Amino acid sequence: DWNKSAGEVERLVRGLNSWPSAYTFFAGKQLKIWEADVCDDEACSEKAAPGTVVKVEKDRFLVDCGTGALWITSLQLEGKKRMDTHDFLLGNDVVQGMCLG
Repeated sequence: DWNKSAGEVERLVRGLNSWPSAYTFFAGKQLKIWEADVCDDEACSEKAAPGTVVKVEKDRFLVDCGTGALWITSLQLEGKKRMDTHDFLLGNDVVQGMCLG
C-alpha cells in the first residue's frame, strides 16, 4: 500500500523478506520488492501520487509514498530471478511518472 509512509513500507519490506515478501505490480506482472531504503534528502520532496516513480537512477529508482519516498534497490519480476535494480533497469523501461501498483 503506497499510501503508507515510506518508513512503514520499508519496514514491511524487511519484515516480509523472504516469505511471503512485499510486492506491487509492474506492467501487469507481480514485482516483489526485496530491498528498499527510505529517502532522507531533498530529492524526496517532490510530491506525486503514491506509487509514482519520481526519479530513476542507474542503480535504483524512487517511488513516492503517502509520506516520503522509497528507493527500490533489489527486486524480482514475476517469472524472473531476484536481481539488483541496476540489472532490472537494463532490461525494463522504468520512467519518471510511471505508476506502480
